[in-house]
Amino acid sequence: MKMIVFEEVDKSFGGRKVLRNLSAVCCGGQITSVVGPNGCGKSTFLKLAGHFMLPDSGRVTIKEEDMVLQGEELRMSLAYMSPELRFYPRLTALENLSFFLGLRGIALDGRQYEEVLERVGILPEAVKRTRVGEFSTGMRQRLLFCVMLASKADIWLLDEPGANLDDEGRAMVLREIKRGASEQKLILLATNDSRERGAADEAIDLSGN
Repeated sequence: MKMIVFEEVDKSFGGRKVLRNLSAVCCGGQITSVVGPNGCGKSTFLKLAGHFMLPDSGRVTIKEEDMVLQGEELRMSLAYMSPELRFYPRLTALENLSFFLGLRGIALDGRQYEEVLERVGILPEAVKRTRVGEFSTGMRQRLLFCVMLASKADIWLLDEPGANLDDEGRAMVLREIKRGASEQKLILLATNDSRERGAADEAIDLSGN
């Protein structure tokens, strides 16, 4: 089982301390919500958790049992989803999915592509073959979730995964994160959505950090 361990972590931007002396442990098989007001450091917490940035002091370690994950093994364990991420607008949903999975050395057959697209509600054939630049923000968010599901990663770092989604899309997010936790994935969820917070097993509140 994988774990992410924060030990006395500090992080500042432009002289403003966002995280102060933060310690936390996040475990596989659980949904951990990261909550607090805008600007409190939720997105920063996720980026530190994935080693996409370094703390000013303290340490963030990703482990499996007693082994510290590093390099390619660490990279392949992580899937990060954020509104900041972008697709190639001139490629279709299928082409974007194939490209980003190819970066991880993953190749799906036609039926597997169909199944993972259907799981996130990208259903009609015309939609699958539409250029992503013509997608609504909600459909692009579904496609982001689709890439993450197909990535075979054991650690999901989700920054506002329900953003821009309708009620059906938010229900899909809740269903899939619960399914992921049941498969022993480690799920970190930065959110202020009450339904997403309610699905969490543990919470890290950055309000007073």
